[in-house]
Amino acid sequence: MTRRARVHALVLAGLTHRWQPLGVAVVGMLLTLPALRVGLIGDDYYQRAVLHGSRTMGDIVPPAWEMFSFFDGNPQRTLRWIDRGFPPWWTYLGVKAAFWRPLTVATHVLDYRLWPDCPALMHAQSIAWYGALIAVVALLYRRMLGPTWIAGLAGLLFAVDDAHAMPVGFLANRNTLLAALLGVLTLLAHDRWRQGGRGRFAALAAGLLALSLLAKEEGVATCAYLAAYALFLDRGSWWPRLRSLLPYVVVVIAWRLVWAQLGYGVQDVGLYVDPLREPGRFAAAVVERVPFLVLGQWGVPPADMAVLSDLVAPWLYAGVYWLGVGALILLVLVLIPLLRRDRTARFWALGSALALLPGCSTFPADRMLVFVGIGAMGLLAQLLAGVFSQTPHPARGKLLRAGTVGLAGLAIAIHLVLAPVALAVRVAIPLGPPSTDRFFLRMPLDAAVEQQDLIVVNPPSLLHIAHTATDREFRGLPVPRRMHLLAGGPQATEVRRTDLHTLVVRPERGWQSWRFESLLRDDRHPMHVGERVELTGLTVEVTAVSADGRPLEAAFRFDVALEDSSLRWLCWRDGAYEPFTPPAVGETSTLP
Repeated sequence: MTRRARVHALVLAGLTHRWQPLGVAVVGMLLTLPALRVGLIGDDYYQRAVLHGSRTMGDIVPPAWEMFSFFDGNPQRTLRWIDRGFPPWWTYLGVKAAFWRPLTVATHVLDYRLWPDCPALMHAQSIAWYGALIAVVALLYRRMLGPTWIAGLAGLLFAVDDAHAMPVGFLANRNTLLAALLGVLTLLAHDRWRQGGRGRFAALAAGLLALSLLAKEEGVATCAYLAAYALFLDRGSWWPRLRSLLPYVVVVIAWRLVWAQLGYGVQDVGLYVDPLREPGRFAAAVVERVPFLVLGQWGVPPADMAVLSDLVAPWLYAGVYWLGVGALILLVLVLIPLLRRDRTARFWALGSALALLPGCSTFPADRMLVFVGIGAMGLLAQLLAGVFSQTPHPARGKLLRAGTVGLAGLAIAIHLVLAPVALAVRVAIPLGPPSTDRFFLRMPLDAAVEQQDLIVVNPPSLLHIAHTATDREFRGLPVPRRMHLLAGGPQATEVRRTDLHTLVVRPERGWQSWRFESLLRDDRHPMHVGERVELTGLTVEVTAVSADGRPLEAAFRFDVALEDSSLRWLCWRDGAYEPFTPPAVGETSTLP
């Protein structure tokens, strides 16, 4: 036996071994070990304040079970948050983003009961959940495809998919792993029931779906695969197949009714849309977001480029969108022959396609692709098997055959060569490259700042500076009494002083110039000239707006003179935060 033949036999044995699900789970966990060094980032600080208490935010954070309630739609509470500096001054006071995820909350409560000051162990729990998810997904592939090398390949593809980096590396996104794990267990129980199992498997499947929904709303994507199963894999006449879905319909309706009755939901959040409350807006979101999600799942760049490209230039956003449209069309053309002849492939395809829909309820990001990837990787494994199998390929012409083989080779390069490396890298930097760490406000400040209002004139990233109070508190750094962000984003900012108490600020492109910032103020709530925001010691008045209602200029009038010792000024200049001196009355400063 040649060396090549021995390697082939070894790989084949590994992919078909009965312990293969455990093996690929170990592979996925090893690749995500860099997450142990991530620590707390972004929303993790808010959630720490909720679960562990906070001396700076403790009087306004919600109870522990409301850990995923960021804004509850109460204008008075939102104004208190703005007054502390958590969201910026132009946040819409009626914004609501409150999610019911009690099962996930329980896992975080466990973290803060057992190891409250050790984020590495919190990340270890997330990695363990990822390993469990990989194992059950691999079992699902073996259940649907048999103990074949194709099922083994699908499990490996799913384990090393770099689209899973944020759910593993970002503690606040652990909910996705839990929802997907319970969703796949639902599918396994459903299949056992429909393959002649007892009725208890039907009850078990319905209960697991309920738990998936209680981990994260995205658990509803489980129903995409249940519907695909009834359509393509179930046997018998149509009525029994449709009737098999009724328990899940009841579960979803009951969950949604309780969810709404308890006051959860999203409202006036620019990048979120509730499909039931706003079906027309959701349909438009599907058209806009699906190409980015398809591109993120099947190729490059990541779906997150939808937000990042918009920050760079509108033409880049449009370019990535049309690249995604092209990828979607090409994918359909390549898959048609396989879908025509294989009902299991049709199951993966429809389940994956329908699973895209819940992901369209928010801005495109790879973190929304875990459910989508279950079907996509099963489909990809079957596609690769068809292209490279030794059986004669259907006669479709040499050129088309060469093109299909070339695309299959590209898929291997992306999903088996680049993806594992990208997963290990991306899981260590869930919110961006290390260079963005300087956007966090962690510079040394003396203890006097705890009795001062910190005024940051032009922070480069609202995403990084939003949790300054809880971030600094966790690190044992002095925390400002309050914080106010004047401008924001990577743009030049003109600062003009009109009197002892007032600065007029004019960013080059105004506020909300980045699509991501509409999270805090939907475009259906434009601001108007003369509109005021009254904060402690500060009144903000909008003095100019764009045609679409975005503030272009605002006057910030403080109760004290700008040189008063109760104010501490900072600006972003030359790649770092530094002290800022307000200009003299009648003078103007421009920050690059």
